[in-house]
Amino acid sequence: MLVAVEDDPDFQRLIRVTLAEEPRLALAEDVPTTIGKAVEVAKTLAPRLIILDHNLQGKMVGLTGAKKLKEAAPEAKILLFTAYDVAAEARRESAIDEYLHKDDVDQLLEMARRLAGLSP
Repeated sequence: MLVAVEDDPDFQRLIRVTLAEEPRLALAEDVPTTIGKAVEVAKTLAPRLIILDHNLQGKMVGLTGAKKLKEAAPEAKILLFTAYDVAAEARRESAIDEYLHKDDVDQLLEMARRLAGLSP
């Protein structure tokens, strides 16, 4: 199970369509738009991968919320998928396993496969 944390409806659809190419990547129907809701979903679903936007609704952004998500789902890999250039900050945040800029969406499927432990 994968969880996408994204508040932009267009990117929600883009993630869903992109990951639909791989039937082994089951994306949760519920797409949280805040870190608080994402933590609830992560506790319930125990996903293997969380695709996390940085600029979300609410008071907490992806970089600071990643630790809370890792606490809620310690086995989950977290991919920070954002339009913001925060690669250096993402590398310093131990709860984030990978960073992908939204301009590089063509790499999303392969990165999701790898982080989910799936062979191509």
